[in-house]
Amino acid sequence: MSVMTWMETGGEVARNKVSLQRLYARDSALSAWADKSNHAFIGIHLVERSIALLARELSGDLLDVGCGTAPYDGYLGHVRSKRNCDYNPRRGTVDFVSSAVALPIKECSFDSILCTEVLEHVPNPHATWREFHRVLRPGGRVLLATPMWWPSHEQPFDFYRYPEHGLRYLAEQNGFQVLELMPRGGVWALWGQVTLQAMPQYFRFGWQRVWWNRTLLALDRWRNNAQLTLGWTILAEKPRA
Repeated sequence: MSVMTWMETGGEVARNKVSLQRLYARDSALSAWADKSNHAFIGIHLVERSIALLARELSGDLLDVGCGTAPYDGYLGHVRSKRNCDYNPRRGTVDFVSSAVALPIKECSFDSILCTEVLEHVPNPHATWREFHRVLRPGGRVLLATPMWWPSHEQPFDFYRYPEHGLRYLAEQNGFQVLELMPRGGVWALWGQVTLQAMPQYFRFGWQRVWWNRTLLALDRWRNNAQLTLGWTILAEKPRA
């Protein structure tokens, strides 16, 4: 490894450590996912933490792409308007049905886009980012969360997992400036989530899962090691000129 490569890697580690500290610093009540006995609680709790932290960076007219049940509406009360879309209208209350790669919207129609745990299900992620760029006004922002590790789900529509540089590349190649790229948890959170989903037979009772989830999240917060993470949340902006 060259000295320059080592310095760049060291800088990324330090930056991600600071981002992880910010993720855990928010102690106000989180409301979207309250069931701490859920086998997926660590992962979805950290998604919620990242959205709760960064949602204030969104404004104006907002489009929730792949909204599902719209669990994060509680963090979006400050925007001027909000519309929901999803490819499956049975998932929640939607304003229109659409895939993420072909939004039936005129260009420059929105100021903000929220897209959580959707990109891994889209076969052409570049097309998705191009659509986001098209429908956003100059200065508009995307807040997007996607996993780096998660079991296969919603088959056969489960295509990708995204590391830090892959997600940055997609945003920048499609005309966005990356404002924030936040790891969702560190080594202990990853281990805790993988263990619960890989060995559920050892966590048959709700109190066991509650104890495990609380303990592993506390350890993750204390150790603050972002070299392995469950996923990433990115905040990106369409340039004004």
